[in-house]
Amino acid sequence: MRISRLYLKIFLSFMLVLIVSELAVFAFLQMSWAQSPIVKHINIQIMAIKNLTEMELGAKYISAEYESKTLTTLLQTLGKSFHAQIWITGPYGEIVASSDKINPNISAYTSEEATKSSEGIYIYKKKKKGVKNIYAVYTANLPEGYPFTYHLVHSIHKFTDEMWFLRAQIIVTIIAAIFLIPVTRRMIRPIKLMTHTASKIEQGNLRQRVEIKGKDEISELARAFNNMAEGLEKRVKSSRELTANVSHELRSPLTRMRISLEMLKEKIENNQTSGCKTFVHGMQLEISHMDELIGKIIEFSKLDLEKSPAMNETADLKALIKDLLFQYEHSASRNKLKINEELSEIKISNCNRNGLRVIIDNILGNAYKYTENKGTVSIKLSYSKNIARIEVINTHAPLPKEDLEEIFNPFHRLKGHEIPGSGLGLAAAQKITLIHNGAIRAENSVDGFKIIVELPTNTGVV
Repeated sequence: MRISRLYLKIFLSFMLVLIVSELAVFAFLQMSWAQSPIVKHINIQIMAIKNLTEMELGAKYISAEYESKTLTTLLQTLGKSFHAQIWITGPYGEIVASSDKINPNISAYTSEEATKSSEGIYIYKKKKKGVKNIYAVYTANLPEGYPFTYHLVHSIHKFTDEMWFLRAQIIVTIIAAIFLIPVTRRMIRPIKLMTHTASKIEQGNLRQRVEIKGKDEISELARAFNNMAEGLEKRVKSSRELTANVSHELRSPLTRMRISLEMLKEKIENNQTSGCKTFVHGMQLEISHMDELIGKIIEFSKLDLEKSPAMNETADLKALIKDLLFQYEHSASRNKLKINEELSEIKISNCNRNGLRVIIDNILGNAYKYTENKGTVSIKLSYSKNIARIEVINTHAPLPKEDLEEIFNPFHRLKGHEIPGSGLGLAAAQKITLIHNGAIRAENSVDGFKIIVELPTNTGVV
């Protein structure tokens, strides 16, 4: 089985933490020697020797010879049990009894600093060649008038306690290394799936998505990955559609210009100057139309390729509509249009004011453009259940059902109309409406063609 790099990183990090913790424990053991288990163990042994000695002697008087014989047997037994050298001295340093024939030289211990227990026991330690030698001494109050001093020397391996701790840490390391394998594989699996999905997206399959499970950081990464893939698919699709539509829209004026240019060339070759200005003027109009079309295409493409506009403004819909109606007064007067308006006082918060202006401008522009002379354009602004509703109706023959949906597609033009335009106005209005969490639709009514826009008065709330 191939070991993944992520597993190695996790395992090495775990080992680093383990080593640091071990060093910290060793340092703590050295710094807290007075509270270590060895000191407490020695303290218990000294007090046990003292208590057993006093129990053995009792209150009766015995000779020094019998005393030495009795206590020597006791100390030998305790020395074997404790794996230590034990001896007792009198007030003048004379040996009363000993577990061994030769007692160690205590001067090598007493040169070091001692640790004093709560019972008054002094404990010294000396390290030599991997062995930790401990010397403990305690002076009791008994026998009265001739108090005993108890001595104990332990020789233990230097790292006995530390080795037990180290073994435990090694066992923990082995167990952790084993259990890290399934944990790491579980972590790596969704990442590998995302890598596989990303490679498919790179090959052009933009519909690929990652399955999301759970609510941890990996699932958040998968969710962000899917959002990125969805946005990428949307932008690529929009770019492809835009390219196809642009090529279609630009082909017609280019064809007309090519024809005009050929006819103009033919006239010049035949020295016929009459009518040349008409062809030149026609080509100029086509160039102006293409320039305007390209400008609108660029503006429309920004709605897909750029981030959503800032939604931190408040817009007065009635004031926006009034301002636009004033701008269209000349067009209405020229075509003798009747304008009906029914506007309520409505404000929208958390919106983009310029975006709302573009929506209303495109809808009104189409209504004025496609209304015949002496026709009627009606605009109504109403409010219900936190929804602002804009209705624009113009006198126009009913549209086929398919056109009611397709008019919001880029570059869609109504059949049978020679009115110039780019076919991008309503498509832009729809995109901006969706950005504001609203809805836009078209329908036929008894009064004519109607477009309805519904916007939440607080567009920050979906």
